[in-house]
Amino acid sequence: MATFLIRSLSDPKGYTEIVSSSDQLPRSAEESYVPWALTMADKVVFARYGEHIGWRAGGGKGGPLLKPYDSHASQKRRRLAESELGLLALNQRQFTQEAVGAVSNAIKVYLNKQFWSNQDKTKNTVFKEIGHYFYTGGGTGFGRINESKKESVGVDGVWRGILDALGNGRLDQVLAIHDAVGRKVLPALGGSPLTTYNHWGPILRQDWFDDKDKRGRVNAPAKPTATRIGGIVDSGQSGSVGTVGQARTRGVDSFQRDMTRVREKDADAYYDDVDVRNLLFGAGISGTTGSLLQAAFAFGGLVRGEPLKQYVLAIVGYLVGGGMHSYHESMAVAQKAGLPYTPGAYIPSLPQTFLSSQQFKRWSEQYYDIVQLGATHWRHNATHLPSHLNKELRT
Repeated sequence: MATFLIRSLSDPKGYTEIVSSSDQLPRSAEESYVPWALTMADKVVFARYGEHIGWRAGGGKGGPLLKPYDSHASQKRRRLAESELGLLALNQRQFTQEAVGAVSNAIKVYLNKQFWSNQDKTKNTVFKEIGHYFYTGGGTGFGRINESKKESVGVDGVWRGILDALGNGRLDQVLAIHDAVGRKVLPALGGSPLTTYNHWGPILRQDWFDDKDKRGRVNAPAKPTATRIGGIVDSGQSGSVGTVGQARTRGVDSFQRDMTRVREKDADAYYDDVDVRNLLFGAGISGTTGSLLQAAFAFGGLVRGEPLKQYVLAIVGYLVGGGMHSYHESMAVAQKAGLPYTPGAYIPSLPQTFLSSQQFKRWSEQYYDIVQLGATHWRHNATHLPSHLNKELRT
């Protein structure tokens, strides 16, 4: 049974505790609750809708015991919740293994078919096109196999290493291989999956995603360093979440929002949605989500239902747990592939493998304000002009 803190106009603390046998707060036309305040220990205090207006922080002469649940608090809590979700997906493979395994097996079949058709061409193509992503010569890309130069490993070593990681590697390595084979190897070697891959490209990776003027991000002023901080939390929140197994340069440390981007119809709609709903900027809309889904559709046929939800949760593990993008930056792309998604919400997009788990139950209880009520956070948005009125945007 879940315990909730509820605003009280009579209790000196400003709130009372209630226990819910359903693990839920009422949510109906007659009675519903919204996040209203935080305790000094950052526990959320909910207020009945209608009683959420106005502020009395409790504490009397001893000083306030509560802090307002405002735009900053909403985004901070969302960063924590999404980071926890990403790390769960990254580290606990049981939630996504069936779907990820199906794509991995199909890619392995494809590569072996190409290999037995022309061994030297296949190995050399893999070495030339994607070897440097996994044998990085000191680079800190997420999902790398080794920081040795690919030339020192050799063509055969790179081939064997990538095939081994595809079957036995960490989730970040496996998805990095899915992405790289789809983007670089499939166009070079060809084959029947290429038709499906190319069909989804314009849908899932639109031109403005990669246009530096329209994408809505610029390089951060300080050069980022590799870190094992998990998820997309700010550095000051790093002790609140776990770490990842591989130090890497996070996307959220590499970029900041471009407030003077060039106008583009779809980009305008995307950023207006982010602002209205008080969602997070991580590194801009996720092109990698699109290319991963292209690979999943082309090789694994994961086009709907539970398998698609599992694969998208794996993407969340890789990109959100890995610190590359916010949840919305991935989901806005996955939605184009047919994934159920309401901006700001989580549950409709998640697979049953996770929803039926104790890990989901604990995550939902800890971040009830986000997991269950995240789509209501338009109430906490900061003031942003809609794109069509924003004179800072360029034409």
